[in-house]
Amino acid sequence: MLAVSRRYGRADYLPVIAWGQLAVQAARLQVGDTLSLEGRVQSRTYRKVLEDGTAQERVAYEVSAMHLLEPEAAE
Repeated sequence: MLAVSRRYGRADYLPVIAWGQLAVQAARLQVGDTLSLEGRVQSRTYRKVLEDGTAQERVAYEVSAMHLLEPEAAE
């Protein structure tokens, strides 16, 4: 999960997908590490059936990581 800071001490949390060597690099990160990456944000729409039987249309967002950036490249 990638936490993206917002105003007033809030954050958005986005799932990040990484494959291969990039996934190995990402696995070494600790919670709270600063991260800069190149990739794309994807969205998809799905229907969720609630307990009362009604359906809601929802949107899910995720990040597909392509490259982790070096700290000096991220500034």
